[in-house]
Amino acid sequence: MFKNYQVFLALVLSLSLLTAVGCGTKSTLRGTIVGTVVDSQTGIGISGATVVTSPTTSSVQTDINGSFTLADIEPGVYTVTAHATDFNSNSLTVSVDSGLSATTHVVLVSMGGSFSRNILPVLNVNCAIVGCHNDSSAAAGLRLNSYSNLMKGSKSGAVILPYDAQTSKLVRRIKGIETPRMPKDRPSISTSDQGLITNWINGGARNN
Repeated sequence: MFKNYQVFLALVLSLSLLTAVGCGTKSTLRGTIVGTVVDSQTGIGISGATVVTSPTTSSVQTDINGSFTLADIEPGVYTVTAHATDFNSNSLTVSVDSGLSATTHVVLVSMGGSFSRNILPVLNVNCAIVGCHNDSSAAAGLRLNSYSNLMKGSKSGAVILPYDAQTSKLVRRIKGIETPRMPKDRPSISTSDQGLITNWINGGARNN
């Protein structure tokens, strides 16, 4: 009887020891970081931005809406950095708890955007190709179908003041601050496209 008790006691002690060294303990659940990367001027999500975590490096790109998901993240505190072409990078600190999802919202400031990719298509669609500021009409002497023509301005002078969108006549006309609003007798340029033009001018109105 005593021997049976000793065997039972040994089994209990063995199980206790195994539990103490980790057998049967729960593993730490990993978390997720989700968020968006947006343009400070327009509030629109930035597609194709790169998002990186530190100190443990994970990297993803934002989708067409500027959204991203960083999965399988160890619990802890991370620096989340986002950067994109023609924007200044920005970083935020995010705390990830076990098994939970942390949400962050990274705002990037535009360095001006690209004239050829962002600005000229807007001017062509709204002002040149189907408007009255092209080579054939050039209302008020203003042609908006190339960088050089845009920077020449109109008969009244410059319509673009680099680094100063607020007082640039083109911006004031498309926003309706000055009349007549442009495009004349046609729908207004969208808020997002107005933001692109404003960013580009404030970034120096570069021929890029």
